[in-house]
Amino acid sequence: MLPGPGATLLVDLDGTVADQLPRVCAYLAAEYGLEVTPDQIDAWSWPVPDPAPYAHIGEVIDELMRERPEWFLGSLAPIPGAVEGLAALSAAGYGIHIATHRLPTTHDVSERWLEANGIVYDRFLRDVPANKGALDGDVLLDDYHGNIADALAAGKAGVLVRQPYSNPAACQPAPSAESWAEIRDLFGV
Repeated sequence: MLPGPGATLLVDLDGTVADQLPRVCAYLAAEYGLEVTPDQIDAWSWPVPDPAPYAHIGEVIDELMRERPEWFLGSLAPIPGAVEGLAALSAAGYGIHIATHRLPTTHDVSERWLEANGIVYDRFLRDVPANKGALDGDVLLDDYHGNIADALAAGKAGVLVRQPYSNPAACQPAPSAESWAEIRDLFGV
């Protein structure tokens, strides 16, 4: 059972609110001629094919955040339903705290992106530890099962936002959602 209105929701960005994988795939196509679709990226350790000089997809994302933050993060599309879903949760009385593991040097880009896309939130957490379960809040919404497991271990609730790389079995008994419509249903808003 998820907490009701008045609870603080810790909301991840990439894979939860922002759709970063299409931009990663566009970069791999433009720079290395690789035809990769987001559905193929089924793990954060997904091996990037040659000729790209990366061991796994996480290295690509880290480099894009460091070297091209405006191009990468400033132009992402919101995940369908996220804008309306967060607005509905806020209107119902939930506190919305953005809790992302994006590089701190990209937080200004992230906050501009949130504003430009009309995304409602109460607070942007600027110092998010590796273990999101250590944050003050009641429920974590995240696409990474490890983060949800950390939240559960800390006594919080969690909702896994399903992506091809998510593993719901790794964060049981947390509910998982394939869409923001399902997230809204879980919270009754």
